[in-house]
Amino acid sequence: MKAIIPVAGIGTRLQPITNSVPKVLVNVAGKPMLFHLIDEIISNGRIDTVVLIIGYLGEMIVEAVNKAYKSSPVKFEFIEQKEMLGLGHAVYHGAEFVGDEPVIIILGDTIFEFDLDSFISNNYSAIGYKDVEDVSRFGIVESENGFITRLIEKPAPGVTDSKSAIAGLYFIKNGAHLFRAIEHLMDNNIRTKNEYQLTDALMKMVEEGEKMIPFEIQNWFDCGKPETLLNTNTYILNRDHLEENEHEFVNTKLRQPVYIGVNCTIQNSEIGPNVTIADGVTVKDSKIVNSLICDGSTVTNAELENVIIGISDTIEGKQENIMKAGAEITGF
Repeated sequence: MKAIIPVAGIGTRLQPITNSVPKVLVNVAGKPMLFHLIDEIISNGRIDTVVLIIGYLGEMIVEAVNKAYKSSPVKFEFIEQKEMLGLGHAVYHGAEFVGDEPVIIILGDTIFEFDLDSFISNNYSAIGYKDVEDVSRFGIVESENGFITRLIEKPAPGVTDSKSAIAGLYFIKNGAHLFRAIEHLMDNNIRTKNEYQLTDALMKMVEEGEKMIPFEIQNWFDCGKPETLLNTNTYILNRDHLEENEHEFVNTKLRQPVYIGVNCTIQNSEIGPNVTIADGVTVKDSKIVNSLICDGSTVTNAELENVIIGISDTIEGKQENIMKAGAEITGF
């Protein structure tokens, strides 16, 4: 079975961090967010090929994946999406590798907790969903008698009573049918919000008789905005790194959960809780809480809370131009 992971986006909501690194390579609780997905795929054992649809800073993704997974049993293919024409357009780039086989599609800037084996063992195509309060930011599914009847891309108020947001996870039994539906959109220039939407292609499949079921996701973490990225970091740190105490630094207190990468220098500081410090970071005379510090950065004489520091950035004292989450960071 093949998996398609679109990772071509610019990540404008995470700028300026994403000016120098693709958002899917931002370190979340110890590894790039993309690697959380890839590790889940590899552990499942039923997916033989991962097709990554790259674009913005794509060469960095190719290098990182090939380096981290050079001994992986899963094969990786990289295809460039040269124009940003929507998710349906991105997925269509994987057609030559999938053919008429089943395919799983996973958005690269999301992290999930779910039973992948159950998801891809369904008798029908399945779309992952999670109930949300604000449906305007998502594709929405409506269902009846256990089957999906309608899919709506980012509905306007009053269009639907459903709260079931598409969670960026799709299992399609008939890959050829999916690609025909996307092709129909492109051939007839059928766009929603000026893009060829995967949601519209899936709706066409339903109209043509494809049976799809909604599959509820246990936990779904959207890493596309600063506040949701930091919430995801907090959750995974508490899940995976709560008891880690192997680090010792000069006159420094670690308040767990904290993840600290390799080749880091930390002195006279207080770190945590809920902090990820990636590789090669230097922190001196500082306090950091609920934050994410990317590779190679330096933080000196600063107090940081609810912030994301980009790759190789230098922060000294109080600065107003760092990326700060716009919403309160919740604990777990």
